[in-house]
Amino acid sequence: MQVIKRLIIGFAGTALLASCGAGGDDQGTEYAPNMYHSVAYEPYTQITDKEAGRWVTSIEYVRDSSETNFSDHAEYHNSNYINPFHMNMRLPAPNTVSRNKSGYLPYRLKKDSLQFAAATLVSPLDTAAANAKAILADGKVLYETYCDHCHGAKGEGDGKVADKYAGVANLKGDAIKGVSEGHIFHVITMGKGLMQPHGSQVSPEDRWKIARYVKSLQAAK
Repeated sequence: MQVIKRLIIGFAGTALLASCGAGGDDQGTEYAPNMYHSVAYEPYTQITDKEAGRWVTSIEYVRDSSETNFSDHAEYHNSNYINPFHMNMRLPAPNTVSRNKSGYLPYRLKKDSLQFAAATLVSPLDTAAANAKAILADGKVLYETYCDHCHGAKGEGDGKVADKYAGVANLKGDAIKGVSEGHIFHVITMGKGLMQPHGSQVSPEDRWKIARYVKSLQAAK
């Protein structure tokens, strides 16, 4: 009797697992399909059809004729009734340039513009004595996070990475010691030699803080 029960359970389990299989036009059984099929929303477009994506919608929405009720649409519907034209984001004003929260413009100099950057870029960080220590403190933390492993704690090109790859710059060497903060900012942003660009990892303000801290290392005995 026990053998029969085990066989029945085994066959039932096999049948249950087989029912979840997928192949060809049959994609099998999906539980909470909206967890598997992520929806990429285009910010400047909208899908106005409230039934779009009903086949992947696992939630039973409450039907309501009101346009302001967001509980009556399927998965892919993404019109925003609050904004004009039901857009998800409002278009920027003509001829404007986006800035970040600190008011910085996008950095548009090319990698081969190092000489121009070095001669013209000026740090926007406050130079008042009251803020100097805080800027250097932040710069130290950022340097230890992004630069120490290559350039070393004192900027002498003796970090752990330098043990594996020759040519890591000595920031206190004669060739680099006299460079401007703009030079350092540009190299952090666009990269140079072995160093890869860090513009996508480090914000503009933080890059300037690192440049300020590097100058303090260069001034140290």
